[in-house]
Amino acid sequence: MKKYCIILFLLSAGIINAQSYHFSQLYSTPLLINPAFTGYTEGPFRVASNYRSQWSSSDEPYTTISVSAEFSALRKKLAAGNRLGFGVSMISDKTFGGAVQTNFIGFSTAYNLTLDADQVHHIGLGFQAIYKERRIDFSRLSFENQLTSSGFDISLPTGEAIPSGKKGYFDLSAGSVYHYTMDGKSYFAGMSMYNILKQKETYQLADFTLPKRYCFIAGGQSEVGYSGILNFSVAYQNQGNVNEITIGGAYGIQLGSEKKQVVSFGAWHRLNDAIIPYVGYQLNELQTGFSYDHTISKIKTTGQVRNGFEISLVYTAEDKTELRRLIPWY
Repeated sequence: MKKYCIILFLLSAGIINAQSYHFSQLYSTPLLINPAFTGYTEGPFRVASNYRSQWSSSDEPYTTISVSAEFSALRKKLAAGNRLGFGVSMISDKTFGGAVQTNFIGFSTAYNLTLDADQVHHIGLGFQAIYKERRIDFSRLSFENQLTSSGFDISLPTGEAIPSGKKGYFDLSAGSVYHYTMDGKSYFAGMSMYNILKQKETYQLADFTLPKRYCFIAGGQSEVGYSGILNFSVAYQNQGNVNEITIGGAYGIQLGSEKKQVVSFGAWHRLNDAIIPYVGYQLNELQTGFSYDHTISKIKTTGQVRNGFEISLVYTAEDKTELRRLIPWY
């Protein structure tokens, strides 16, 4: 039975309010890091899913699931190299055994414009409209007045004025990106801003406004030798007084020559926080990835340790056009 007094609940609610959803495999969640990435795919559409379990050493891990789908519209009607994209993304966060749950759905669109006849340079702009809902099931929580000499008795009255367990609001995000794409190599750099409307998100008497989240990510992909592929990225995120820098890369090896079959190994480092080893496998259009966050910071308390694993699946439809270029692996 879950046994939390009201003091612990309020503290944990503060922690939850202070951060947005969190993924280590940023390259597998493009719509969650920059809406300008929407529809910028090698093929006509892309579907992605991530599962993350955080604080897995705890009895009540923090789990996050995301699913997104996007497509590139009017491919035959737009000028060569230009891309108009539309996408939808959904997230579900759960903690305390599902007592606290956050659901998110976002609709995004982006337009990427080629700047030259050779389709090497592109710039893009994207927007995302979001509806977010926070639910708290107070029946799964225990309060101070329910504490007896033999433990918590949830049949006793809580002695608290329980507010509504459901709140929702709308928000907006925006981003821009630059791409450099040639045969065998591609690079990108983009910036974005989330929580633009700074909506209030709290169940306590004092109001809490979720800070804006700023993201910058850059990286690329390059063929190395006959069968090697080097992927790398660096990301900076800021929300309120929290700053995060993640840098790393992976090296992929093509197996055989009859079909696209790539095995990748690499690691990322979230500075002053964690080492994130990564293993990936791609078979034709389907790419899978596994990573594990290992906290290395010596100043983290037990509640701040974010050890956990993450699994990703990304399906990118085949590009059947004549001109095929390596597109950044996000």
